Amino acid sequence: MTSKTYFVFLSAIFGYLLGRIVELGQYQQVFSYIITILVFTTIFPSMLLFRFERLKISKKPLMASLLINFVFSPLYAFLMLKLVGDEIMSLSLTSLLLMPVPSMNAMYVLISGGALELSVSLMTLNFFLGVILYPGLLSLITGLHGIHMDISQVVRSLLVVIALPVILGQMLRKFVTPSRGVISRLTEISLNALVFTIFLSKAEFVHPSSFIIQMPYSASFILSAILLSEIISKIMKIPKEEHLSYVFIGAGKNNSTVIAILTLSLSPIYAVYVMFHQFIQIFILLMYAKAKAEKII
Repeated sequence: MTSKTYFVFLSAIFGYLLGRIVELGQYQQVFSYIITILVFTTIFPSMLLFRFERLKISKKPLMASLLINFVFSPLYAFLMLKLVGDEIMSLSLTSLLLMPVPSMNAMYVLISGGALELSVSLMTLNFFLGVILYPGLLSLITGLHGIHMDISQVVRSLLVVIALPVILGQMLRKFVTPSRGVISRLTEISLNALVFTIFLSKAEFVHPSSFIIQMPYSASFILSAILLSEIISKIMKIPKEEHLSYVFIGAGKNNSTVIAILTLSLSPIYAVYVMFHQFIQIFILLMYAKAKAEKII
């Protein structure tokens, strides 16, 4: 699974380098159409896996996950918008922190030894609640900072990115039931193509120094969310296996969905900072999962 991270990283590097070498300014409209298609094909395969009839819930992990995702994360997003100096970076991170559940959640849970079935149920509930609350939370937080966003465009993006794939996925699932392996490969191919295309088309706006500047902001949220989850689990006496079923859902964010939303509602340049966060997120959560599996922490 970690090899997938390398491919995403290489797609970004290759797209960036090629975009620096070749003049592509006249093809921006073409890239816009390609990116829109890739956004849909990246999200759609995973929607075939949702099984709403199989939800298994445990109250304490559910409460803990909701607290992290819908109290702590919005407060941190508000703080991020205030502290980060770069406007595009701050708005990208704020938008990202409001969308729970990393796409690689199952991998982290399996590596760490958590309860996968419970985690899938928590993931489903947190994700769809996050989608419902996302426009309102984003409007509230940006509004408090005097930043105007076209929330109607965000809503339209959510319909394209989430609602349409879910509806089509649930309809298609009655006739086709691809394996997780097939869906994983399709998603991986499409995501790599999306990352490559965004970095290729926006190479002139990407500065490597921005990644270094962003690292402490991204890492501080992920580490503080993990620490808060540890504290909550101790206070609520949540067993280790159940703790590991929800901690990644809150500390990790759904980068692919936010990339799609920002690309469609604002500009692909915002997605670059989400990808930077994704690289940092994968590294920290993978290290935490391995440390839990080996009982280091």
